[in-house]
Amino acid sequence: MFILDNHMHLRPDGENVQAVKKFCRAGGTHLVLAHIPYRDIPITGEKSYQEAFQRTVDMAEKVRKETDAKVFVTVGPYPVDLVHMVERIPIGPAKEIMMKGMDLAAGFVEKGLAIAVGEIGRPHFPVSEEIMQVSNEILKYGMELAKDTDCPVVLHTESATLGTFKELAEMADSVGLSRERVVKHFCPPIVDLDKNHGLFPSVLASKQNIRSAISQGNRFLMETDYIDDPRRPGAVLGPATVPRTTMAMLRDGLFTEEDVLAVHKTHPEEIYQISID
Repeated sequence: MFILDNHMHLRPDGENVQAVKKFCRAGGTHLVLAHIPYRDIPITGEKSYQEAFQRTVDMAEKVRKETDAKVFVTVGPYPVDLVHMVERIPIGPAKEIMMKGMDLAAGFVEKGLAIAVGEIGRPHFPVSEEIMQVSNEILKYGMELAKDTDCPVVLHTESATLGTFKELAEMADSVGLSRERVVKHFCPPIVDLDKNHGLFPSVLASKQNIRSAISQGNRFLMETDYIDDPRRPGAVLGPATVPRTTMAMLRDGLFTEEDVLAVHKTHPEEIYQISID
């Protein structure tokens, strides 16, 4: 049985490989390691993103060597980077740095070092109209690059509402990026196509969320959004959560074997153009 955590972070000062070993012991087989900002690499220019993205790629390689997990990587300029940069420099230069980060992320995909651009998007907390507007411009640019690179985007946004899905779907349409290749990370269990407008939900894998998701169909992915932060142990969900929830749902008859195959193999293979084996 294949079990994929679609969105997990690791930090050099966190549990790191030990977290993935917990995932594997619980039955996990594959994971998507999503880039996250590093406290010791402040973003000041293109070189900062190169260093930070490379660290994520290097951590993935370490995990591959020291565990049985199959690891895929996503990289992209984290949306909140813009908020931090405008505290130091004007928004114009900050935007340029973010867009250079997008270019670099697409380059990592082209080199086979990453499978998607992400997580990108806009801040998940209230910001000024100017920052929101610029964030949307950066996001749209990232979608354009993903379309040209033939890869998905993984989105970080405010809490998703039906209006959010519609807006993001229309943004993808405007640049010719398939809605199927827009993965909404940290997604509530909104699986119905009429509600999520064809974006692909990556649902936070609490049992309650997954029960709700599967009641609407199996067109979703599962994630922990584990942040590997020593200051917040086990947040957002612990690394063993996806395999444990999957096994429990299967045991309780809420998942069929076909559902497990769809969520953990068929869908991710189609979205990311990867092989889960």
